[in-house]
Amino acid sequence: MEDAKLLIINLTARTYRTEIIPEKIVRHYIGGRGLGAYLLYKNLPAGTDPLSSENVLIFTAGPAQNLSVPFSPKAVLTTKSPLTGIYLYSVSSGAIGHNIRKAGYMAIMIIGKAEEPLYLHIADEKVTFHKANHLWGKDTLTTQKLLLDETKDKRASTAVIGPGGEKLILYASIITEGDKFRAFARGGPGCVMGSKNLKGLVISGTKTYQPADPEALSMFKRKIAAAIRENSVWAELRRRYGTGDDMPFMNKVGMLPTRNWQTGVWEEDKLKGIAPMLNAGIWPRKNIACGPYCPNPCSHYLEIKSGPYAGVAVDGPEYETMYAFGSNLGIDKFDAVAAAASLCDLNGIDTISTGLTISFLTECYEKGLIDRNYTEGIELAFGNDEAVIQCLKKIIAREGIGHHWGEGTRRLSATINGSSSFAMHCKGLEMGGYECRAFYGQALQFAINPKGGDHHGMGLPARSEAADGSNKVIKGKGEYLKEDAIGRVIADSAIVCVFPRKFLFPLFHEMLTALTGFLYSPEEVTKAGMRIIAQERLFNVREGLGRKDDTLPPRLLKEPLPDGPYKGSIVPLEELKDEAYRAFGWDLETGEPTPQLLSELEVN
Repeated sequence: MEDAKLLIINLTARTYRTEIIPEKIVRHYIGGRGLGAYLLYKNLPAGTDPLSSENVLIFTAGPAQNLSVPFSPKAVLTTKSPLTGIYLYSVSSGAIGHNIRKAGYMAIMIIGKAEEPLYLHIADEKVTFHKANHLWGKDTLTTQKLLLDETKDKRASTAVIGPGGEKLILYASIITEGDKFRAFARGGPGCVMGSKNLKGLVISGTKTYQPADPEALSMFKRKIAAAIRENSVWAELRRRYGTGDDMPFMNKVGMLPTRNWQTGVWEEDKLKGIAPMLNAGIWPRKNIACGPYCPNPCSHYLEIKSGPYAGVAVDGPEYETMYAFGSNLGIDKFDAVAAAASLCDLNGIDTISTGLTISFLTECYEKGLIDRNYTEGIELAFGNDEAVIQCLKKIIAREGIGHHWGEGTRRLSATINGSSSFAMHCKGLEMGGYECRAFYGQALQFAINPKGGDHHGMGLPARSEAADGSNKVIKGKGEYLKEDAIGRVIADSAIVCVFPRKFLFPLFHEMLTALTGFLYSPEEVTKAGMRIIAQERLFNVREGLGRKDDTLPPRLLKEPLPDGPYKGSIVPLEELKDEAYRAFGWDLETGEPTPQLLSELEVN
């Protein structure tokens, strides 16, 4: 494998330099998520304020980028989250990862803070700093178009913030890929970017690479093509409906969070209003790919042609957005969900955290904990799409009560008496859409996930649990989760899509060996995954986190499911944590990786 380069850009000094990443580090951490975790731990002192100039933004590619690998239009961003105060990585689709590699880098680390709004143009070895005062306040789509026009670099990828990042909304996102609205979304990376007065990046390059073993890579590609043919039903559903095809299944098994997680089942007549496979004739969508080298495009582009939201154009919406603005808010209007998603994309804020902040406020309102004086005249109710749009606009403006709503559910619940039990976050990050009171592996995933309430950073066991009926089995659940977690971590480090996990994960050792020339056995791939998981865990341990912080909202621990196929279920979390700590090699009392484990994994 050719030398892996790290580009370091100092916004304060307006300087840049490159370093060679040691070969051992590349082999041990692969790239993407793994390399980002290593670089963050190495370069960010404990206790750093996420919104200080000392925080870093690390964009990483992996060995799969710029080599025509199937399912590889991906990149990873790593930083310290302003929403949670802990480790954060985020995966975005699109061509930006390929362009990072084309520019000659495996990673780009941005440090310091600009005195005034800037954007960066990275073209091969050259980095230029440009004033962005004229872009401040503009939405993400307009900003990306203007950046490409100004730099005259039509081959480039862009990564920008909108008003959400500028106004330091704690769950602001970074948007890329123009009107495809790919995003580094969760945990507030756009807020970090805004705190640095960095409006955007333009990245392109001309460098080409060759895989270490071209014939082995060709064989890998043939296996993937055959697997897609063998899994034609899955492939066709993904192409036709995207992740939204999950909605009916999730509802059937009682895993669809509804009305701020009060239940896991939504009324069938309401589900039909937003599930794509149930309303395809009403809301036709155009199938598109996330970016280059995707052999099974599953994203969609939608334009609302009529009704109160006519004129809205949006990517998706995907399952997580349909959950956050649909079932979880009781909204059964697909066009309303699309309109909410569009506002989030254009202004650069995370749809999940935004939707759950509003659903939390709605439950507070219905319980009488807040009133119209608090909401500044908005009458909140589950199913009221007009109220949701009003709340969204207040959050985006970050004025009046909207300023506080831009800080997420954990901070809000601390100011509203009697609300903490239904503030649906883990470690400060609002939860992805998997009601887990009866799906113990998924509950455990949420609890120990290094960035908090992310739904699949440590795997997505809910699907396999639903398939094999092991969802309420406790014994062995740690090992069950570990296998899925390692697969996810390696996918995020390589970097490839996780959707074809069934047939892609078993081939990781072949793919990595073909790409890098390092001989990866299945055992070495497993060890690399465990090493990355330990490195992420160490970052949070250094920030003071331990076993007590691996928890879930009280609603999931104390309130039995009121209905559905698993009525009466709650999460037996402490037993599950014991299972996980044994499987991952963490101390049962503290939750810290043991010295023996760190020695075996060669983690300093």
